[in-house]
Amino acid sequence: MLLVTPAWALTLEEVVQRAGEVDPVALVAELDARRTRLESAEAILGLGPTPTLDLSRKWGPGVVSDRGSLTVSLPLVDPPAWLDAAEQAHQARAATRTAEATRLDAQYAAAQLAFALLAADARLEAARQAVAVAGATAEVAGARVTAGLDAALAGESARLGLLTAQAALAEAEAEQAIARATLARAIEQEVDRLEPAEVPALPEGSGRSPWLDAAASSWAAARMEKGQRFAEMFPTGALRTSTDLYGQGGWTVTFDGVWTWDGLAGPAQRFQQADLDARIAQVQLEALERDLALGLGTARARAQAADRLAEVARARESLAAESLRVAQARLQAGLVSVLETLRFQDEAAAARLARVDADQARAQAHLEARRLAGLPWD
Repeated sequence: MLLVTPAWALTLEEVVQRAGEVDPVALVAELDARRTRLESAEAILGLGPTPTLDLSRKWGPGVVSDRGSLTVSLPLVDPPAWLDAAEQAHQARAATRTAEATRLDAQYAAAQLAFALLAADARLEAARQAVAVAGATAEVAGARVTAGLDAALAGESARLGLLTAQAALAEAEAEQAIARATLARAIEQEVDRLEPAEVPALPEGSGRSPWLDAAASSWAAARMEKGQRFAEMFPTGALRTSTDLYGQGGWTVTFDGVWTWDGLAGPAQRFQQADLDARIAQVQLEALERDLALGLGTARARAQAADRLAEVARARESLAAESLRVAQARLQAGLVSVLETLRFQDEAAAARLARVDADQARAQAHLEARRLAGLPWD
């Protein structure tokens, strides 16, 4: 598929909307939902009158005769057909909700990738800052070694710190490229830049997951099938009217009663199988309800913990940056050694990366809680 290259920075909302439109699993689920809706409409229309046109011409020795009749049949007592139509309607609803749930999962997955790219951008910026700081420290250390104020080991340590920061920068660049390519594949669109995005708020209440609605509709469909298998044990009735198109006879109205008995064990076994299917669907629905409730509670707790950890990480980053600034000033004044400054330099770099990781973990936790709550992006 041809990838589109935007001329502007993408927003989180644009990424999410695009993912819902192009995700192949979501597209297949939507097509399946359309198919089941057509099947449901066919089953409902089958409950109405059914016209039958019969035309024939007979040739014989010196005789040519035409016959034609129009017959309209209307089912009056057909519980299996009624229950089948109800089952098809529930299946259509289940497929529709499944398509909505699949699309929502694709959107949240793309949002996770978007925040992963933003985190990669932040790590790259942190790596660039670390290289700049390490370069400045190495320059000062070299000058002090040349002036005889520090041993050569201090200069070598500073240069090693610069090489380490440059290697970390190369790694950050690679991680950013991978994150950008992964997001581009998910939305089938080239991503040049991504606008910074606010982390979505935690859901205040427990929503209704579309996956839960789909399971509930599947259970309802299974119950309808069970009723249909039971109703198949009894006769059905239809009203039929017909007329002769060539005037050879008048019109007639007939009530037909049909009772089809497929052996002795067949109907009962099919009913028992349908009963087991309904029980299975009920167990699956109840298990899904418990799993979603547990998952949402766990996701809320993790998100709240991630909020607190992110606050601590930001405070630690600020403190480490200030400690490094003081250490660099003291190094310029000759009041602190190069090795001690390098320690503050490493602590500041680690604090920046820890803050980026904490922000990404916070975003992921919030997104997972909203997904489990069934909150839509629209």
